Formats: sequence, C-alpha cells, structure tokens
Amino acid sequence: MRPFLALLSADVRHFVRDRIALFWMLAFPILLMLLLGFVFGGDEEPVKLRLGVVLGGQGPAFQGLLEGLHHVPVISEVHTGTLEEELSALRARKRDGVLVVPADLPKALRAGNEVNFKLYYDASRSTTYQVLMSVIQEFLARSEEYLTRRERRFRLETEPVQVRHLRPIDYQVPGILAMALMQLGLFGAGGTLVARREGGVLRRFWAAPLSPGLFASSFIAHTLIVSLVQTALLLATAAAVFHVAVLGGYALLVGVVVLGALCFTALGYMIAAFARSAEASSALLQAINFPMMFLSGIFWPLEWMPGILRQVAWIFPLTYLGDALRQVMAGASPLVPLWLDAAVLGAWALIPALIATHFFRWE
Repeated sequence: MRPFLALLSADVRHFVRDRIALFWMLAFPILLMLLLGFVFGGDEEPVKLRLGVVLGGQGPAFQGLLEGLHHVPVISEVHTGTLEEELSALRARKRDGVLVVPADLPKALRAGNEVNFKLYYDASRSTTYQVLMSVIQEFLARSEEYLTRRERRFRLETEPVQVRHLRPIDYQVPGILAMALMQLGLFGAGGTLVARREGGVLRRFWAAPLSPGLFASSFIAHTLIVSLVQTALLLATAAAVFHVAVLGGYALLVGVVVLGALCFTALGYMIAAFARSAEASSALLQAINFPMMFLSGIFWPLEWMPGILRQVAWIFPLTYLGDALRQVMAGASPLVPLWLDAAVLGAWALIPALIATHFFRWE
C-alpha cells in the first residue's frame, strides 16, 4: 500500500506543478462553459418541424386537415399513427409534436360546436414548442375559417410529454463535462505516459521494484481524482452562474463520471502503447479528439447534423458519455437507454485496456 500511495502522491504533485495541465484540465472547461452559456444562452429556433397526427376517424374533414398540414412550409414531415405510436416517436425525438384530431370533428362542424384539438409536445425543447404552437394555432385558425365560415370554434389544448424544461446551458454543461473527461483521459493519461517514456522516467520505474499493475493503478487513481475535481469545479460554477442542477442524483453522476474517465484513460493508454514519440502521440490524440468533440452531439443535438454524420456519431464513446450525463444531470430525453450507454462505455474501457496491457512498452 505504501508504494501505491507514494506513486499516487508523486503523480498528484507533478500535476499540480504543471500549470499548463492545470489550465487545460480544470480552468479551460469552465471558461468554455461560461463562453457558451453567455453567447449561446438563448434558444435556437428549428427550421423545420416533424409532426405526428392522430386522426379520430376517416372522412373528408379529417383528410382535408391532413392534406392542409402537408402544405404548411414550416412542417417538413407529417406522420399518422395511433396515439401510442406517435407519443413513442415523440419521446424518441423523432417528432417535434403530436396533434390529436378528435373523433367528433365532422359532427361538431355540422352542429357549429367547439372542436377540441390536443397538441403533445416535448417541454425540454422550449423554442421548438413555441414555434410549433404558433404554427398549429395559425393552421387551425385558417382551416376553421375555410371549413365553417363562422366565429372561432376550434380550441387547442397542449400537454407536455416531458415536464422538465431544458435551456441550452442545461444541454451544454453535460457536454462540456464529457469533453473535459475525454481530454483528461487522452492527453492527461496518454500524452503524459509518452512524455515520461521519452524522458526516461518509465525506465526508472521499470528498474524499481514496482509491478506494472501497481504503477497503472496509481496513475488511474490519480486520473479519477482529477476527474472528480473537474466535475466538482464545473458543477459548482454552473450552479452559481447559470443555476444548473443535477436531477438524477450525485451518486449516479459520480458513477457515470468514473466510467467515462476510465473509458478515455484506457483509450489514452492504448495510444501511448503504440506511439513511438511525443509528436506521434500528439498527432494520434488530436486525430481522435477533434472528430469526437464535434461529431458526438455534446454541443448540439445529433438531429441537427446531416444523416451520414449522425451515423458516424454512434461509433464514438463520447456520444454515449454525453448522452448518459445529459440523462443523469438534466433529465433529457435519451438517445439510448442509460444501461446501454454504460455498457458501451464499459466495452470502450475494457478493450483498449487489454490492448494497452499487451503492447505497452517501458522504453
């Protein structure tokens, strides 16, 4: 135990003395969060809407409304189905809203009675809801004028499917935390090991009576400590400045953070095992870092990206870490179930670790 604590203490002291590492691992994520929060704090309006429609019956009145929705310029997709099917698609973020057309529409039109429509929406996407509400109200007003030629009888009731309102900063903070964990693992672990190998530090460790497992475990423990400090500083700043809260509980959050840190530390170890120089290591790490940073949906939703890039995003472990953190911290609609996020991250931690163990060189 004493050699382990000695190694851990040495790693911590080395990290604290490295002011550049302190800036990039601790201060930079906070500065990036503040920049995004202040500059992009407002909601962004979507250009097109995907609408699900539940028809209460068949006939000219129903088909006329459906045909009219197809001609609304802002609505790019109109899907019909049962209420259960369309609400499931809404929860999966395949719809922006679901409009329910009541079964008594023809009868109410003939009698001149009120017609009560219902609009389901995702309350986590406030601007999408505002645009959707405005578009549907305008459409119903014009349809009513055309169909009835009378005073307003159409009424629109709204109901949220997800009660939690997500601001852009609520989406961005988990993404920035995911980015920080990725860079800590890649550069803090992989880059540091290569630099120590070139400087002959690993050779001295190899000559000492230390097992590779003890050396690796102390370095991993140091990385986990820094990751938790990162998380605490980032969340404290987010709570103080933007009133960001953790909805899923801190115990679950710590579990996701630790799993994410292990995943990218293992990936950094694997790069260090193959890189022959610091320059080669830097090139490999940047080649992994930048595509993941901008294609994993940590700063903007995947549905904003072109179709082929959305498919590429599913390859990256950062996609699953960002999704898990958003679910735990903000209660956001999941891309995949939380258990699947954890399974993918676990696989990304285990496989690179096994590869790194097999190919790792002390000098």
